[in-house]
Amino acid sequence: MKKVSYVLCIFSIIVFSIFSSEAFAQTSQPEDNIFTMFVQVTVRNSDGDLITYMESSKLYDVDKKIINDSLDHVSSSVEIPIYELNNVKFQVFIVETITEFNSSTMYANAYYNVTTDEQTYSAAKFQFDSFLTSPGDESTVVWTIARAV
Repeated sequence: MKKVSYVLCIFSIIVFSIFSSEAFAQTSQPEDNIFTMFVQVTVRNSDGDLITYMESSKLYDVDKKIINDSLDHVSSSVEIPIYELNNVKFQVFIVETITEFNSSTMYANAYYNVTTDEQTYSAAKFQFDSFLTSPGDESTVVWTIARAV
């Protein structure tokens, strides 16, 4: 039930962003069909208690070509559903990464990295005020990307 609620929440956010006059991380360009991208970061301590939750569409160093190429690659091997709203067809990609910290560290960035031919490229970055993590803390980063097809 939680998964269904989570998917409905994400879908609602994307639908709302289509009707919103506010521009998100990217605006549509003729050479680029990404029309929204945002990130959610949660950090939990070693007991599983929520320490922080952040979300944003204010991303830095966004490489639209790398992102679009990676989405093309994923959609060529995995069937990604196509949704339609107001005669606009789009796909929604959700990428989740989980990091467990094994030492105390300052955590201040979340990166959307793409690996091709054993080389890793930073495709987008989310910067936030740093905070101290402890051994056993866990960060979950969820990138949501919607693009017209």
